Amino acid sequence: MKTIKIKLFSFEELSQEAKDKARENFNMDNDYPFLEDDLREYIHEEIEEAGYKVLGVATSANPSIVPYYSLSYSQGDGLMFEASVEDKKGNVYTIKHSGFYSHERSTSITGTDQEGNEIDTDDFEENIYIPICRRVAEKGYDILDYQGSEENFGEICEANDYTFEADGTMRNE
Repeated sequence: MKTIKIKLFSFEELSQEAKDKARENFNMDNDYPFLEDDLREYIHEEIEEAGYKVLGVATSANPSIVPYYSLSYSQGDGLMFEASVEDKKGNVYTIKHSGFYSHERSTSITGTDQEGNEIDTDDFEENIYIPICRRVAEKGYDILDYQGSEENFGEICEANDYTFEADGTMRNE
């Protein structure tokens, strides 16, 4: 039988290089499980603040707001969402994803008045929908930036008593 002794360190005890390695490894596997729910909630709040009402009964299997997003600081990134919303006059705007990208312009919006007649959606798109998408995308970037930060990872390590080898390799069992 062979016994091997390994010195283990808390995150705070690591060198900066080891901290960076540990955080990078952790972030590679982080799929941000609550991001979509957070974005959906932000969209809902923004719609209500703009004086609109989200139509449909939301369930976990069939949410009334469906966000589409790509937030990796690349060309074509952004956020858009599918939903049906109603203004105070009873006009309904139905927003659907269109194309291959996930940003505020990758959408198709149709509108109907109370009688079911088609209405122009340009004003709604430019002054309500696109600004909401841009504000919520910024919140999404903020979430991702914080989730990937050293500060957040340090808090996670402390809360979970994670330990590391001197080179930043996580050792928890």
